[in-house]
Amino acid sequence: MIKLLLLVLALVAGLLVGPELAGQQGYVLISAAEQTLEMSVTTLIILIVGLIGVLWLLEWVLRKLLSLSSTASGWLSGRKQRKARKQTQTGLMKLREGEWKQAEKLLAKARPFSDAPMHNLLAAAEAAQQRQDLHARDQYLQQAADLNANSLALALTRAQLHSQSGQYEEALASLRAIKRQHPRNPVMLSLLKDTYIQLEDWSALLNLLPTLKKAQLLDGTQLEALSERAELGVMEHIASQQGTEGLLTHWNRLSKTKRSQPALLVGLVRHLVARNADSEAYILLREALKKRPEDSLIALLPSLKLPDIHPAVIMLEELLRYGSRNPVTHSALGQLLMQQGKWQDARSHFEKALEYRADVTDYAYLADVLDKLNQGKAASDVSRTALKLALPEQPPAA
Repeated sequence: MIKLLLLVLALVAGLLVGPELAGQQGYVLISAAEQTLEMSVTTLIILIVGLIGVLWLLEWVLRKLLSLSSTASGWLSGRKQRKARKQTQTGLMKLREGEWKQAEKLLAKARPFSDAPMHNLLAAAEAAQQRQDLHARDQYLQQAADLNANSLALALTRAQLHSQSGQYEEALASLRAIKRQHPRNPVMLSLLKDTYIQLEDWSALLNLLPTLKKAQLLDGTQLEALSERAELGVMEHIASQQGTEGLLTHWNRLSKTKRSQPALLVGLVRHLVARNADSEAYILLREALKKRPEDSLIALLPSLKLPDIHPAVIMLEELLRYGSRNPVTHSALGQLLMQQGKWQDARSHFEKALEYRADVTDYAYLADVLDKLNQGKAASDVSRTALKLALPEQPPAA
């Protein structure tokens, strides 16, 4: 606008001053090399003004051309972005529908013009893994790392994909790195829990449980079950590495609350029995049953190889004084009486046990006792009853 105004002023000035100089224009001589150019001052001014006008006009034309080029470039770029958005949406849908190859192709193709290229790469990595192409998966993950190596989403996706493909050591390495920077991330904590379970790293899992509880990722029942599983896993590892002495040392170091859990004591007793430490197992069972009779503990007594089973018999008879309708106690006592050859007493307790519950094992024990008592027909009847109980129920004939 200013340039146009200056040009107009110059023309107006020329029109005003020109007549005054008409009779006394003077001249201008321009000599270059062997060429000479002569003109009036007025003509020179007009040529200069005209040249400036031409230059301004060229500038305006160039500006318009560049503006059109920018508009066209923006339109083309916007078209590519719109196409990339559509391809990304379709690729994500194909991923959820299980069409892995098509999903990977669309997501990777849209990545250069995507609004969120990291998202495309991570989804393409998931699709590649689903079709078992771990090499392509790792390439996508590396490309994502080139965009942002510190991305939490990338680290979590890498750990998750490694875990899903059974690469638990690689997953653990990624998760530990995440834990240092984001110790309360719920996705990381959940993956770490599952990875410890797969690697059977029970000690690490036990150390993680308080954090899982604080993050409210498990309810009370789940937390208790996982704690029990981890404790039993630790116990099994100690049993295989340190034997009976190590087991008992570990047990005595546990808190009173844990030592009172029947499932943990059952696990300990089974490990002790497997290592011929039946007497030590009996002492633990006896002390626990004095405090609280638990069916899972009572059922273990007949499995112990004791030099004298009479104290165990006396203990079970004492328990029946306070719980005479307990089938587990009757069954355990019947089994111990069988070991003593007291067939009639054993029969009485097995019949009592079966009176309160139907159990295939107790039927089998009763059949053996009846056979020892030379009551073959009764033994056969009991065996048939046990067989019917053991077989799955048949659907009625059509």
